[in-house]
Amino acid sequence: MDQGAAAIWAAGIGVGGVVVTAGMGWYAARKAAAAQIEAAHRAAAAQVDAVLAGVQAQFSAQRQEAMWQVRREAYIAFLGQVEAVRVAVVDLAHFCSEAIDTMARAGSTGPDLDTPRDQLAQIYKDLWLRDASLRLSVSLEEAERAEQLRLLVSEAVEDVNVLVDMIYAGSQFRTARRRSQTSVDELHHGIVEWTRTAREHLGSASQEP
Repeated sequence: MDQGAAAIWAAGIGVGGVVVTAGMGWYAARKAAAAQIEAAHRAAAAQVDAVLAGVQAQFSAQRQEAMWQVRREAYIAFLGQVEAVRVAVVDLAHFCSEAIDTMARAGSTGPDLDTPRDQLAQIYKDLWLRDASLRLSVSLEEAERAEQLRLLVSEAVEDVNVLVDMIYAGSQFRTARRRSQTSVDELHHGIVEWTRTAREHLGSASQEP
């Protein structure tokens, strides 16, 4: 091979080497760019997931807080109405005591029992609405405890009404009077116990994650 041909071959080999080297460099650069893009996509996805998780956690916390407030308001409304009924029962029982004392005095006029009795009936009726609202806001276990308290309320209302009937009929009312006082005492203890349990439930619910 003469010197001219050798020079041409050498030049060709050199150009080929440059082309191959350039091709390999381009492939490596493209691969690196693809890896960077993939890493960027993963980082962006992770950021989006973190943001969504934060929003979901915030929404869950707000929802839990709202549910706790609804439960608390239902508790307060129910307990307030129970206490209103208890006070009305005590007031009517007091008027009954006055009526009994009046019956022992000839020519005396006893107090009006119909008005406080009607007022008690209305207050007791309103309790049913509070009870229904509470049942929609609490667990089945809590609703059952509220039902037990409401039964105590019903017994107190029924017993004082029996006492009123006995007084109007002029019958022996001593047993009815004792029973009325007993049911009022049982209601008082029931309110104290139910309030303690309700406070514990609200406290534990407010601490849930």
